[in-house]
Amino acid sequence: MRKGFSIIVLISAACLLTLKAQTPMDKKIDYRPLYAEANRLYDLDDPSSETDSIAVELFLLAIKHCNAPNYDVVVNSYIKAGNIRQGQQRFQEANTLYHLAISINNSHSKNDKLLYESFLYLGSSCYFNNVIDSAQIYFEKASVIEMNYKGTDKLPERDRLYNSIGAIFFESANYLQAKNYFQKALDFSDKKSEEYNEMYTGAQSNIANCLMKLHQFDSAKILLKSLKPDLQQQKIISQNIAHCYFELKEYDSALAIYQSLPVNNNYASIVALTDMGRIFMKRKQWQQAEAVFDSAINRNRNISVNIKNKEEALAYLYRSELAMQQGLPDEALTWVNDALQEVHLKFKWTKTDDLPENIAETVSPITLFTILHQKARLLYKRFETLHQENSLFSSLSTYLKAIETANFIKLNFDNDEAKLFFNETYRSIYAEAVAVAYEAFQLKESSIDDFVFILENYKGNILYQNLQSVLSKTNGQIPDSVHQREKELKQLLAFYTSRINQSSGENDAAQLQNRLISLQVELSRLQNTYDQYANFQLDRKLSSANRLTVDSIQKAINSSTTLINYYTGEKFIYCLTISKQDAQITRIAIDSSFNTKVKDFLTEVYQHEEGKRYEGMAASAKMYEYLIKPIEFVSEEANHWVIIPDGILYYLPFDAFVKNNKEKDYLVLTKNISYHYSFALLLEKSSKRSFYSKEKVMAYAPFARADSNLLNSNLPLLPLSEKEVMTAGKRPEMGINATKAKFLSNAKNFPVIHLATHASTGTDSTSNWIQFYPSDRVLINSRLFVEEIYPIDFHQTELVILSACETGGGISASGEGLLSLSRAFLYAGTDGIISTLWKTEDKVTAYLMQRLHHYLNDQVPVSKALQLAKRDLLQDQTIGSQFKSPNYWANFIYVGKLDILPNNQYLWLKWAFIPAILTGLFILYKKYKKKIPSNN
Repeated sequence: MRKGFSIIVLISAACLLTLKAQTPMDKKIDYRPLYAEANRLYDLDDPSSETDSIAVELFLLAIKHCNAPNYDVVVNSYIKAGNIRQGQQRFQEANTLYHLAISINNSHSKNDKLLYESFLYLGSSCYFNNVIDSAQIYFEKASVIEMNYKGTDKLPERDRLYNSIGAIFFESANYLQAKNYFQKALDFSDKKSEEYNEMYTGAQSNIANCLMKLHQFDSAKILLKSLKPDLQQQKIISQNIAHCYFELKEYDSALAIYQSLPVNNNYASIVALTDMGRIFMKRKQWQQAEAVFDSAINRNRNISVNIKNKEEALAYLYRSELAMQQGLPDEALTWVNDALQEVHLKFKWTKTDDLPENIAETVSPITLFTILHQKARLLYKRFETLHQENSLFSSLSTYLKAIETANFIKLNFDNDEAKLFFNETYRSIYAEAVAVAYEAFQLKESSIDDFVFILENYKGNILYQNLQSVLSKTNGQIPDSVHQREKELKQLLAFYTSRINQSSGENDAAQLQNRLISLQVELSRLQNTYDQYANFQLDRKLSSANRLTVDSIQKAINSSTTLINYYTGEKFIYCLTISKQDAQITRIAIDSSFNTKVKDFLTEVYQHEEGKRYEGMAASAKMYEYLIKPIEFVSEEANHWVIIPDGILYYLPFDAFVKNNKEKDYLVLTKNISYHYSFALLLEKSSKRSFYSKEKVMAYAPFARADSNLLNSNLPLLPLSEKEVMTAGKRPEMGINATKAKFLSNAKNFPVIHLATHASTGTDSTSNWIQFYPSDRVLINSRLFVEEIYPIDFHQTELVILSACETGGGISASGEGLLSLSRAFLYAGTDGIISTLWKTEDKVTAYLMQRLHHYLNDQVPVSKALQLAKRDLLQDQTIGSQFKSPNYWANFIYVGKLDILPNNQYLWLKWAFIPAILTGLFILYKKYKKKIPSNN
């Protein structure tokens, strides 16, 4: 019988024969024996091309003579005839039959099971014909039916559906989610079926493919070697093992396996040939490599004829790499353009620097991205060799097109983990693009907008995409039930993610992992529900098309503000500095001494021990010399600096820098410094603004007052946090009232949230949390883990203040800053957050927070209020000098939009001028009074 098959591995069809059956067509006959015989032939264990052709003819005859009420028979006949044609690789005929099945079903049958099958098999046909976008549409339609199916008849081949969707995610480079779908396919497979071992082996092989794409080659190799494939599957398993050896640079082992495989005319053999060619290329055996690549290209042409496919495109790409290694740059460019032409549905090149227009019109976005990257490199190489400016600008244009493709790929990912992995894996393309854009800027100043484009599509891009997605969902007239289910799924995901590392036994961990996979798959299915709504699709397209320019950025800031955006490379730091009147890109050379000085500064500033003197002044001055001095000519006049750091710079408190290591002239004394992740996030407008008042502040201090529960928690009391929250809010919650449940219930009702408590930031889900009052003996039950913050709706929250330890610290992720508690609140929708980079000291924290709320109450913008609070600390004669070194106060940073209170941002200045105005009027009055003659 025809059963499900691995979508990733294309199975070659049987030879096509034409059967000329003599069937009476001029009189009405009983359709039932025709239908029965067609089904018998369809269900043969070993069908031949002859039996298949007869079955199709019988199905079509049965349709012709079927009585009107039996529409299910008509639909089923079209589906099965389509399946046979699909097996024969007659895809257009198959698609026509499936569409007829869908049309008849929608008009008459109304059978969800048959409609599900029609979409499932139509998706498969499109997939095999390399029409991936259509395949995705039909698989999604099948999955919607599967999710909502209420019928009594069991839906068939759900394992095939999830395997198919997994394949789509695989083709879209979302390997993490693809792995989940392949695992889910196993859950739906029938373990009692004769074909179970085939299905199990195919799914596990697909999972191994994902592991390879995730660069986990050892794990993939172990998994593949554990399988027991049948003869039909043995070749592809062996080939995948060989590929693991290739990626692990064990070329002899890889080549031995490849050379032992039988030669077949299928796509798998083409992949094997290109890997063999790459091995010869690594060994500089140019002739062997060239011969193997050419063989792969010729074999591909024989199989696909005029059908475009990524395997042939990749063969051209490797041929390009070979030409470049042989010192043939022009030939290399010819091959890479042929690769572009093969992977894109409409692109035809005539000039070397031609580029495809619509990046969505491709058989494989990730392959298109890879080829564009190679072409950009080749064009830049030509610029280096010939010093032709047009080659430099062509290279830059190609990098921009590659980054546009990368953004398109990430936009279609349905989880952030996959986007983060993509950024990390392909970081090099952004680094190269930044360097090329800098060189282009030296020749043509308008290239600065291209520099902005590169940074904006790398830094903070994932966070921005999420916030735009949430906004689109809100505007898309989507039912509340969909929103509610999404919220429930995200909360469940957070719960299981935060518990998985706490599980005591292997069985518990396995159960949690399976539950996580199921939830991730369901959430993925739900995310695709949004695409059914036109408004959501339109909003998403518009947000993705948004492109900031230096001019638009300058119009959004005032003359007292300078934006400083860093990009850290291996040899240089690039700094884009934008003020109201100027914009410059500066390249700062760095070496090992820079990294040493950064570590020296961090070592000093990140620790405070009683009796230990702060020794960070020299390193602090060095940080200023490296990072600020080269851009003083743009930034010096402004008193508000917004820093957008990168890499290790995220850990640096810039307001602790000094110009002179002999003086304590910290930048905080003269500069109001805040931070963000990108220009788009910084400048995004928000309508949720209000005057600050204590009534609008939710303040929590769970460790302010001692009781038995707190003493048993083994966490230290924070008695000064009571002063903190009493200053902050009108009705602060302390001790037993400061619970996690109450916070989750009430947080959305307050524009400002202040949490004075314990917190932790670490490398996994168990060590990223905020501690609330421990209501029971299980301490983790009262912790808000970072994964639990992401799904909370903070889109009406203006400011979150986390006066707890290390809430702004975390692991640095490429382009996305520190994956911290702070970022989690921004991700959940809050406009800004005050957090800490390292552990706080209770007395200093209490002082700073009281002064902060004092200024906020006077309507001072948040970043300015924080600066003034720090300045007060440094200038307060009652504060001991030991608390005035940066390791006590510089850990507090503000990350957020330009102004939390834009309508009132200068209100505090107006009030500050009133006493001066009154004083001036009084002096004038006194002078005037003296001139008035006395009556006496």
